[in-house]
Amino acid sequence: MMFKKIAIAVPMTVLALSASMAFAAEPINQVINIKAFVPTSVFNVAPQNDDFGRDETMKLQGNGDLTSVRGIFNFKHTDPKGAINALIDGDAALYNGRDSIPLKVKIGTVELGTTSAEVVNETESVAGIQREMVITAATPTATQTGDYSTSFAVVFEPVLKP
Repeated sequence: MMFKKIAIAVPMTVLALSASMAFAAEPINQVINIKAFVPTSVFNVAPQNDDFGRDETMKLQGNGDLTSVRGIFNFKHTDPKGAINALIDGDAALYNGRDSIPLKVKIGTVELGTTSAEVVNETESVAGIQREMVITAATPTATQTGDYSTSFAVVFEPVLKP
């Protein structure tokens, strides 16, 4: 009889201990994503608003046009012969899976395309200058409805003039 009590008590104790271990706290992982960009002292281009270009929205106005997206950029190229060029990498148009609405991207008075164009000359870039980037959309047609989106890059290039 005593053997039966021990035989039953031991497995029950082991079961109780293992069950309490199963409910012990689990480790928690925290993922940390960090970015840093440290520009050279010779060339730098950066928007004044660090969030510029993230989740921008163009809203339909009463006249049928979409609002523009605007951001001020700081430009600097300290080499006395250094200018700054820019170009569009990708397709600057809004898409909805069916059709597209073309976009124009301007920095100051210069409209950007897929070919590099000067946006800051060598005289202005040495001291540093601010220019506004303005992105405008063509007026949507009556059949252009739905959710549109896009993603493209503007590439800024340091240029040394002869």
